[in-house]
Amino acid sequence: MSVVRRFLVAPSLVRLIRKERGGSKITEGYFAPQAGRTSYVRVDGQNCHLVLVTTAADGTSSEERTDVPRAHGDALLDVCSGKAAYDRAVVGLGNGREALIDRYATPGALDLVSVVFDEPGQAAAFTAPAWFGEDVTENPAYDRHSVAIQGVPQTGEVALDNAALDAILDLLEPRFGFGRFNAPPPKSGEYTAPSQKVGEDEATLRANRRAAALAAKAAAPASVAVEEPTPQPVVEERSEERREEPAADETSTSEHQPRPDARIDDVIESLSQALGASQQPRAPASDDDPAAEFERWTVRPRRTQQT
Repeated sequence: MSVVRRFLVAPSLVRLIRKERGGSKITEGYFAPQAGRTSYVRVDGQNCHLVLVTTAADGTSSEERTDVPRAHGDALLDVCSGKAAYDRAVVGLGNGREALIDRYATPGALDLVSVVFDEPGQAAAFTAPAWFGEDVTENPAYDRHSVAIQGVPQTGEVALDNAALDAILDLLEPRFGFGRFNAPPPKSGEYTAPSQKVGEDEATLRANRRAAALAAKAAAPASVAVEEPTPQPVVEERSEERREEPAADETSTSEHQPRPDARIDDVIESLSQALGASQQPRAPASDDDPAAEFERWTVRPRRTQQT
C-alpha cells in the first residue's frame, strides 16, 4: 500500500533539474476506470508492463504489474482510452525519500512533482520543500489517469522566488561537491576549505594531483644524480693554454734569431747588385727615361706578410 502526494512546480525549475540530472521518456495508455480499479499499459524504454491499480477508501493504493512483450504493449496503446507521454527525472530529498518530476508533453504541457509514502501518517507529516508549488493531491484532475483521459487541467502561473531557486541549487550542487547540504564529508588527511565542503569528485581530483606531485618528487633526486657537469669549460681553458704556449716560444725564439724581413732584404740587395754587375753598360738613349731604366734593374720581388 502506498500514498502519493502531488504538487505543481515551476517550469523553469524543471528545466534546470532535467539539465543537471537528465530523465527518461515514459508513455502510458489508460483504460476507463471500473469499480475503483484503474488499468494502463506503461512503456519505459524497452520495458513494457500492464499495470492494475486498486484504490482503497482511505486513499491508499496498491498495484500489480505484469511484463508484456513490446509488440503487445504497442497494440494496447492503440486501443486505450487516453495516452500520456512525459519525461521523468528523479532527485533525492534526503532520508531515503525521492521526488519524481514529470514534464508532460502529451496531451498538453504540465509540470508535476510526486512523492510516494508507505503509509498515510508519513504523507501527512511531510513538509514540502521551498521549491514545491501548490499541493494538488486532493484534486482528482491531476491524477495520471485523469490527465491522460480528460486532458491537462487549467493551471495558473506557478510562483518562483529566490528561496525556491536556492533550494534547487542546494539540492543539485552536492553532485559536483559544492553544495552546502548533504555533501559527503572529506577524506582524512585532505585539506578542506572552511567556506565549502569537498565532494567526491573534488576529493578524487586532489588525490590524483597529490599522487602526481609525489611521483615527481621521487623521480627528481635520481635525475639530478645522473647529470654530470659539462666538460666544455675545461676544454676551452686547455685550448687557451695551448694557444698561449706557442706564443711564449715564439717570443723567446725571436730574441735569439734575426727577423725574417732583415734576411730577405739582404738577399734582395745582393741579388740586385749581382744583376747590375752582369749587365753591359750602354749609353742611355736620348728618349729613355732614367727613372724607368733604374726601376727595370732594381725591381725587387714582392714579399708576402708572414703570419
